[in-house]
Amino acid sequence: MEVNMSKRKTINNVNLPKVSIPEPSASQKLPYNGQVIADSGRFSFSFVCFDRTEKLFNLGSNEPDKTVSGKWFIDLMDCLKSISGMTVNEAVCSMHDLHRIDDWKKTNMKQPLKGYEQQEYYQFRINKSKGRVIGILIDSVFYVVWLDPHHNLTNSVGYGGANIYKPALSLYEEREKQIAEQAAEIKKLKADLDEAYNLLGEQLDKNAGGKHIKVLNGKIQRHENVI
Repeated sequence: MEVNMSKRKTINNVNLPKVSIPEPSASQKLPYNGQVIADSGRFSFSFVCFDRTEKLFNLGSNEPDKTVSGKWFIDLMDCLKSISGMTVNEAVCSMHDLHRIDDWKKTNMKQPLKGYEQQEYYQFRINKSKGRVIGILIDSVFYVVWLDPHHNLTNSVGYGGANIYKPALSLYEEREKQIAEQAAEIKKLKADLDEAYNLLGEQLDKNAGGKHIKVLNGKIQRHENVI
């Protein structure tokens, strides 16, 4: 089915290109990005397969906040914008060097387990020194799987072996971690306080001579022993 946009609309002097809605094939398992692909075959991106749990691509770093620099993400966004204006063939011949990963034995990864009908992995370069983007390419839609700012997929010249960092955390994940740590600390302090009260009660009881001492909620209570 094709959307009839023979007359291009103009919004603030920006021309919107014609688009078409492709018919899904029987073997297609991954969803299209927004179900709309430009009829020119130019790139679009989907993050439905994005994974930052893999240790080689967890976006950790030696930065003070243990996360890949925000400036790197600016380079990434500039790269995605640049490739979005290209066809697949143009991306292959561009500085981004789009190409298929043919031999996983030459990488630092095991070949991913089969999960999709079409599972040919590709990579492209962000720029000459900022790492790569790795994913699955289907009908001009690039499904981003991993971001590789440290050149960890292969042992690139000048970058040595893989750099492994602790997983990066989002602001939400950091707050959740802090809350959990504080809750655990409060629980431990409460247990220590209860133990201290019990020891204090036992010591006071020994020195009371016929009085039974209890410490309850921080208050000393005396009771006569009943024989």
